[in-house]
This record gives sequence, structure tokens and C-alpha cells, in this order.
Amino acid sequence: MSSQTVEQLSGFEKQYSLQTAEITSKIGRVHTLPSSERAGAVQDIRRNLEEVNDLLDQMELVVRELESNTTERTKYELRVRSYQSDKKQLDTELEKAIRRVREEADRDELLAFDDQLDEHRQEDQLIANTQRLERSTRKVQDAHRIAVETEQIGTEMLSNLASQRETIGRSRDRLRQSNADLGRANKTLGSMIRRAIQNRLLLLIVTFLLSFMFLYIVYKAI
Repeated sequence: MSSQTVEQLSGFEKQYSLQTAEITSKIGRVHTLPSSERAGAVQDIRRNLEEVNDLLDQMELVVRELESNTTERTKYELRVRSYQSDKKQLDTELEKAIRRVREEADRDELLAFDDQLDEHRQEDQLIANTQRLERSTRKVQDAHRIAVETEQIGTEMLSNLASQRETIGRSRDRLRQSNADLGRANKTLGSMIRRAIQNRLLLLIVTFLLSFMFLYIVYKAI
């Protein structure tokens, strides 16, 4: 698990390096672009910075999967904090580039730049709202699917419980019948034992009487 996590973090780090290098290059070129392209470039850089921020959030979550109080986890926690600090520096550099564009632009260019920024910001906000709506729709669909699956499982469980109840009921009836049969068998066996005892006693009495009569006859004959 740890090796897979480290491999995943290494991939994130490579992606972070490529993205931040590209952002740095874009920030450096903003003031050299034609005035009509600067607002779009700024908004593109902002989107890239948001992607970097999402990447760092993912890295932070993955780092937490490493075993706590280990050198490896401490190392990556420090790296993530360093990357977050670098990202903030990129935010600052972008704001500096925007101020430079504003300082170099004349009044008409500045108004056009602000209008374009607002336009791009509204487009991004619309896209973000659409994505949130899609995510919410997927969540509702997933919740509905889970509810349907839960209902099906519940129905199956109720059916199984009903079947098990019938089986238990039949088993209980058979057990009651077996108990009744056992009771009758016990009674029959008790009656047979009593008759056997009676017959044995009767046999003993008859044997005693015959012996007594035999002795009496022998005594008389003498």
C-alpha cells in the first residue's frame, strides 16, 4: 500500500512541476500579448492555478494514507506545504502581471481589459455552475439508484424472512408432533414396564407357592 501511495505521489509531483512551469511561462508572457488576448490569457492562467490547487488537495489526501509518524509521511507533508507556498507565490506573480498590464494600458485598453475579464469570469462561473449542476444530478441519480437497490434488497430480505418463518413454523409443528409421539411412546413404554413388573411379581408368588407346596408334600410324606 505504501509503495503504491508513493508512486501516486511521484506522479502528482511530476504533474505539478509541468503545470507550474507552464503557468510561470504564461505569466511571463502576459504583458507581451496583444491587448485583445491578455484578458483571456489571465483567465486561462487562473483556471490553471485552480487545477494546481485541486492537484495539491489530492496530494494532501493521499499523503494522509501513509503511515503516521514516519519519515516518509513527514517528507511528503513538508513537500506539499512547500508546493502550496509556491502556488501562493504564483498567485502573487499573476496579480503583479495584471497590475503591470493595467499600468501599461491606456484608458480604452484598460476598460476593454476589465470588460473582457468580467466576461471570461462570467463564462467560467457559468461553466462552474453547470458542472455543479451535473455533479448534483449525478448525486441524485446515484442516490435514487441506491434507494432502488436498497428497496430490492429489502424486498428480498422480507421474502427470505417470510420463507424462513414458514420453514420455522413447519419445523415447530414437526417438533410438537414429535413431542406428542414421544409422550405417547413414553406412556406405552411405562405401561409395558409396569405390566412386566406385575408379571414378574406374579411369577415370583407362584414360584414361592409351588415351592411351599412341594416342601409341604415332602414333609407329609416323611
